[in-house]
Amino acid sequence: MAETITFKVHRVLDGPYEDDEGSYWLNCRVEDADEEDPKMAMFDEEIPFVSFDAAYKFQSHFLTSIEPIVIEFEMETRYDS
Repeated sequence: MAETITFKVHRVLDGPYEDDEGSYWLNCRVEDADEEDPKMAMFDEEIPFVSFDAAYKFQSHFLTSIEPIVIEFEMETRYDS
């Protein structure tokens, strides 16, 4: 069963940088919007991008705005018993 996860990216801490496989990454300050414990909601996360331009455009948002960028994705959850 798939579960929708919602993250709010509040700022870019570092990047963009390229890995050995040609992907680009930004190290970001992220909030898990679904986390009930406020102490666990904020964390640093590396977010992948397909190109330098995509990463730069994402990073540039925070030059003119303090609004977080909302990212939603599906996560497959399976339980073995």
